[in-house]
Amino acid sequence: MATIATRELLSRLESLYPSSDGSWAMVAAIAFSASNAPEAVPEVYKFVSQNLKTDEEQLALARKLRDGLFKSGLICGFPKAINALAQLHTVVPERFRDAEPLREITTSTSDINKNGQEYFNQTYGETASTVQPFLKQINPDLEFFSTTFAYGWTYGFFKVTTPAETSFSMVAALIANDTPRQVDWHLRGAMRNGASLEEIKAVRQIAIEASQASGVQWKNEIPDI
Repeated sequence: MATIATRELLSRLESLYPSSDGSWAMVAAIAFSASNAPEAVPEVYKFVSQNLKTDEEQLALARKLRDGLFKSGLICGFPKAINALAQLHTVVPERFRDAEPLREITTSTSDINKNGQEYFNQTYGETASTVQPFLKQINPDLEFFSTTFAYGWTYGFFKVTTPAETSFSMVAALIANDTPRQVDWHLRGAMRNGASLEEIKAVRQIAIEASQASGVQWKNEIPDI
């Protein structure tokens, strides 16, 4: 099988992102995962980790990739996220793995729902008042799950990935999945969550190029911002 995540491609993707905080690597890994190319994810980790000097930096990278892939599973499907995480696990040294959940597992459902409503409102801004009723109209269980367990427990955890990076994880998976309506929502959501226009445009392009390299072909035009 031909290597998808070549050094040339990864260097190109890294060059697109305007800062060195590692967000580009998470976006690329998610785009590969959502494009059903999990074998490319370890290459992203190895490419970045070779230049990190401290164990703290190494742990932060491993956690950022794990958390981003976990969050993306709600969009691209957990089978893809599991496959990507399993591939990543094979190259992450044991001391940079987590043995226990990072999220609080004893929080009440009502508190999780409150947290989710806050992040949902922050992400959707003035459109929250139309998107949330739309979700409830098409399936009340979907709206409750989305607010509580997607936005409250999964997305609304920011000790590893920031609110902006969480939006990036959604954008990367949505682009690979060819779902333009939601791409548009979350490109705008990324700005509401603190990302700059330059960062958002870079994330979009990284996701497109990683998905293209993985063989994705789009039926729809990819929204821009």
